[in-house]
Amino acid sequence: MGQYYRPVFLEDQGNAITGWLSCYDYGNGAKLMEHSWVGNEFMTAVESQLSTPTRLVWAGDYADPEPGTVATLYAMAGWGSKISPDDPQRRSGRFVINHDRGMYVDKQQIPANADGWTVHPLSVLTAEGNERGGGDLHEDYTTGNFALVGTWARDRISVGEVVPDGFDRLTFDLVET
Repeated sequence: MGQYYRPVFLEDQGNAITGWLSCYDYGNGAKLMEHSWVGNEFMTAVESQLSTPTRLVWAGDYADPEPGTVATLYAMAGWGSKISPDDPQRRSGRFVINHDRGMYVDKQQIPANADGWTVHPLSVLTAEGNERGGGDLHEDYTTGNFALVGTWARDRISVGEVVPDGFDRLTFDLVET
């Protein structure tokens, strides 16, 4: 069985859901590796919601339940606050920036895989529940730094053209070791 994902935005303090997007609104599949590519319209739509630092998690439906509940964040997000796909401000940025860790990824520095596709760092770095279903990013699919998967989940992320002073570049490379 395949695990489905949705990007979920959280309030700055606590875990209240402020919104989420549906990959189906952009003609994509819900499995992680069905939509996690640089240049994908769905990924650009998520990026357009990150003009300011916002807590983000790519919530999988096989992830652990939220503390004190029997529901996953994926399920809880589906109960409301869906963001419309009609955003006329949709834009992409060169840098994916983690404000909690003082790090960034330069999307122009990510190597393409053997098929010419570039894996998008946003969904992979913020994924929760990965490796529990088909369509996930599994370690045997990559020769690169698989340990990065999920390390930015629930951190404050933005996407833009300028990196704040003092932030360190994270090499996001799932192709080479």
